[in-house]
Amino acid sequence: MRIEQRPEFQIHLQNLKSKEQLYLETIFSVANGHFGVRDSNPLQGNNPNYRGTPGLFINGFYDYYEIQYGEKYTGYPVNDQVINRLCDPRYIRIKIGDEDSSVNYFKVDTVDKNMDMQTGMLHEIFSVTTPQGKIFNLIVESFASVEAANVYGIKYGIVPINFDDEVEVIKVHDYVNQKTSSTVSDVRVNESQGHLQLDFLDGYEQPSYLLTTYKSQQGSLLTFNGSGPKLTYFKDENNHWGYHATYFGKKGTQKEFEFLFSIGAVYPLVNAQMYADQYLVKLNEDIKNTSFKSELMASAQVWQTFWLHSDVEIDGDPEVQLSLRFNLFELYQSAGKDSHTSIPAKGLSGNGYGGHYFWDTEIFMLPFFIYTNPELAKKILMYRYETLSVAEQQSTQFGFKGGAMYPWRSINGVEASAYWPAGTAQIHIDADIAYAIEQYYEVTGDDDFLDNYGYEIIVETARFYMEWGNFAKINDQRRFVINRVTGPDEYSAVVDNNYFTNKMVKFNFRMVQKYAKRFENTELSKRLGLSPKELNRIKEAADLMYLPFDNEKKVKLQDQNFKQMNKLDLSKIDNNDFPLLLHYHPLMLYRSQVNKQADTILADVLFPSGYSEDELMRDFDFYEPITTHDSSLSQAVFAIAAARVGKQDQSYNFFSQAIQTDILNSHHNTANGIHAGSLGAAWEGVFYGFAGVINNAGTFTMNPKLPARWNSVKFRIFLYDSEYIFTIYEHEVHVSLLSGTGTTITIAGAKCDLDNESPEQVVKY
Repeated sequence: MRIEQRPEFQIHLQNLKSKEQLYLETIFSVANGHFGVRDSNPLQGNNPNYRGTPGLFINGFYDYYEIQYGEKYTGYPVNDQVINRLCDPRYIRIKIGDEDSSVNYFKVDTVDKNMDMQTGMLHEIFSVTTPQGKIFNLIVESFASVEAANVYGIKYGIVPINFDDEVEVIKVHDYVNQKTSSTVSDVRVNESQGHLQLDFLDGYEQPSYLLTTYKSQQGSLLTFNGSGPKLTYFKDENNHWGYHATYFGKKGTQKEFEFLFSIGAVYPLVNAQMYADQYLVKLNEDIKNTSFKSELMASAQVWQTFWLHSDVEIDGDPEVQLSLRFNLFELYQSAGKDSHTSIPAKGLSGNGYGGHYFWDTEIFMLPFFIYTNPELAKKILMYRYETLSVAEQQSTQFGFKGGAMYPWRSINGVEASAYWPAGTAQIHIDADIAYAIEQYYEVTGDDDFLDNYGYEIIVETARFYMEWGNFAKINDQRRFVINRVTGPDEYSAVVDNNYFTNKMVKFNFRMVQKYAKRFENTELSKRLGLSPKELNRIKEAADLMYLPFDNEKKVKLQDQNFKQMNKLDLSKIDNNDFPLLLHYHPLMLYRSQVNKQADTILADVLFPSGYSEDELMRDFDFYEPITTHDSSLSQAVFAIAAARVGKQDQSYNFFSQAIQTDILNSHHNTANGIHAGSLGAAWEGVFYGFAGVINNAGTFTMNPKLPARWNSVKFRIFLYDSEYIFTIYEHEVHVSLLSGTGTTITIAGAKCDLDNESPEQVVKY
């Protein structure tokens, strides 16, 4: 197989505006959903004298980190869960004559980096200078296999530039609890890390390790093999197993050494210890009798399939095109693919936010997978089902009789948010999950998922809201209210009747009703104990849900008392004081009409039907001037809203900023990992904004509004059992049925019946 490398699928160092090291470590990280490896200095290892934050992260492999409170009240989380930073598989120790890179400081200059997103391979060149002035080039190629989830490959090429001397290459990973030189005071970043123990396992023909956590009682195994001239398996001066090779290096002559790692799954500690032999046999099978090239090509074939179904081709905007492809590449790299894990908010490119999963997954990232890779979308949703019992326990511990209370941020399903006003109080997370389940079912028609997993979550989340909320009188009318919550906008915490939350909960309630008949007299209905009385109560709550509205300005109110707050004049705030959360006390923000991110506008985006363009325009004009976009999730949402109300220039400006969040490091914290939610939100900007897709496959509609600079946009999607390809031009849409039986879709008001006899349509608009 030969894959032609195309520059429009490459992230090249020379084209990036920033060359800051920690930023580059994130941008050029490689991952596959099971693990991720930061693009560190390959000579750093555990040496803190180099500036860098190397790390291997396994999705879902975490330790507990005790949360310290000045005043701790009942129900506060005891422990944070923090993803572990394992030994860096990029690390290599090199000796030139009597100089040793692990002891002496070798100056490492980056010459070039190039990430080829079609193959997933990272190619790098470093110029290394020893203290005695000997210079050699270190050429590194690496990849995380998306074909074999355990496999990481790395190849080194060493080229002496100004010397002939003895060279020794040593590959030993004898440390955990990686030392880094980075310190960050940004409250948005959690740099704590769990504590690991590493045990060498003797009796194998290659280095094999058992990695165990101190508090969370988890274990994983790791092994690797190598090949290259004179490379042998050996025990070093510390009695640690590894590989080394000694040869005489000649000026201008390159020697290559390649290594394949097999990185195990996450197990309960007892299993990892008792069955280590069995696990290692399987891990070894993944990397024996193969090669770096063979594994790279197998992985590249999977990447080819990914791009075939998931690429979005934009004609006329190459900078945005490359940024969008980078976002989709990182999304796929970040997504857990085993049904036991989800998508960390910083992907697997760093330990920002502790490796936690948030609502970002269901609202901003999952739609991309639902429409382009529904099988993977199902696996991501299964994580929520696997942690449903934990959510039910959490609801009980909170004092409720039943229901499920999903955590705001977590790895194992237990709440890890220490600052509850902007964390646990965001109870909309339950409805966000229910919304994602309905969206997945509407697009795929996956009866198995709804019957066996999805509806149970919908019911239990609705039960939670029935206990949190209550019926009350507002303006002499009986309403269902949901008080003391925080919506998506974290600058307005612990409010009454947040519009977004109430709208989402109402939808959650409606989903219980919608499918109740389907499950009547079934085993599930009996097991859930869903009675007609309870269904009627849920229906009444949905019918009477209070949705705050300003009758004077004719806009939806973000919360019941929002209009009483003073406006914060953003034009008078110095640019250096953004984001506001780093410079203002939370109470100063909570008292003001100022938004960190889209809140009510997000509700308009998720529920576009039933509102006139004038209504949506009023909402947009009211909230846009008071929104700081301090959250990376915000601008893409406003881009969609602006596109829908005909503000095309404003829409494109929001979108172009959102889609380059990490490439341009616009929030100044990409060094701690990519912004995974923003990656998905940018795709939504294309799909829901410019393509004008309405989020309901039962009546799939598209009303395109392309940016003026775009000649066309082309993409594929799945609807039910069929795949379609759309090409949208300025005044017409071409759509073709690629596989499946087809269905009826509506484009710019025109119904198109696509089937195998009539697989193509052209619609003018």
